Amino acid sequence: MESKFHTLTISVYERNLVFREVGNILNHYARFIQLRTGYPVPGTDFAVIFLIVLMTNDELGALSGKLGQIKNVKVNTTTLKIKGS
Repeated sequence: MESKFHTLTISVYERNLVFREVGNILNHYARFIQLRTGYPVPGTDFAVIFLIVLMTNDELGALSGKLGQIKNVKVNTTTLKIKGS
């Protein structure tokens, strides 16, 4: 299966309760992550993490599935159509 670029938007509610679990999963998939940035929302317990990854659809499904199983975490993915990739 062919690797493609994908984006993940990870919404983390009650981040103080789940940040370690999310971080551990992302660390496990670090070799696929091309860009990672996160923004905690001041005055709230909410954060958003944006990723660009290079992986197969199966690997993307595994990553988003593991993250999506965590309570208070929501994941949205998009496959990018980049010419030449």
